[in-house]
Amino acid sequence: MSDSASTTSAGTLGGGLRRAVAGLLLGAGAPARFTWPMRLEPEVAQGERGPGATQSPERPSIVVRELRAEDEAPWRVLRLADNDRLAPWEATLPAGGGETLSTFPVFLRRQTRQARLAEAMPFVVEVDGAFAGQIAVDPIIWGATRSAQVGYWIGSAWQGRGIMRLAVALVLDHLLGPVGLHRVEINVRPDNERSLALCRGLGLREEGLRRGYMHINGAWADHVSFAALAEEVHGPNGTGFEQRLARG
Repeated sequence: MSDSASTTSAGTLGGGLRRAVAGLLLGAGAPARFTWPMRLEPEVAQGERGPGATQSPERPSIVVRELRAEDEAPWRVLRLADNDRLAPWEATLPAGGGETLSTFPVFLRRQTRQARLAEAMPFVVEVDGAFAGQIAVDPIIWGATRSAQVGYWIGSAWQGRGIMRLAVALVLDHLLGPVGLHRVEINVRPDNERSLALCRGLGLREEGLRRGYMHINGAWADHVSFAALAEEVHGPNGTGFEQRLARG
C-alpha cells in the first residue's frame, strides 16, 4: 500500500482524493430545494375545479398532500382495520439496534423536520376528502446522487381502483421534474403482486433482485428494484407518468 496519500499536501491532492473531498462538500449549507407543505392533484382535476364541480364514483377526487397532526385519528382507524392485510409488507426494526418505533406525533415532527431540510416527503393520499393511504419519499439524497426512494400503502376500501397508481405517478412526476431529482427507486417484495403490477403499469424500469434488501415483517427480505430517471420522463423523448396513464 502506498503512503503517498498521507504525505500529500492539501494543495496537491490527487484526483481521486480531491473528488472525494469535493463530494463531501457538495450541497453543504444549501437552502431547501423544494416547497413544503406540498399539494399534488391530477391535471384533469385541476382543470375541472370550480364552485359546482363534483366527482363521480368512477373518477374520485384524488389529492396527494403533506402529513398533518389531524391525520392521527383516521390513520389509526385505517391501520387498525387493515393491519392483517398490511403487516406482511411492513418494514420492521431488526433486533439489537437499540431502535424503537415512534409514536405518531414524534414520527410527524421528525418527518416534517426532514421535509423542511429537503431530506424526505411524508405524503398522504386523500380520496374524496378521506384519508386513504400514504406515500413516503424517504430518504432524499442530494449532492452527486440526487436520488430518492418511494414507498406506499393504501386502505382496502380503495385498493384495486388505480388510485395509488395515479398518486404515485403524481409524486414521481414531481420528484423528477420540479424537485430536480435525477433518479427515483421503488423496491418491492417479489411476492407483492399488486405492487409489482403498479410499478409495471407505470412503465418503471425493472433493474433486478436485491437480496436481503430490507427487514420486513420480522425478517430480511429480497426486493425487486424499479427505477426511473429524469431524462426518461422530462427529456426530449420522455413521457411523464400521469401522461402515460392518460394514454392508457
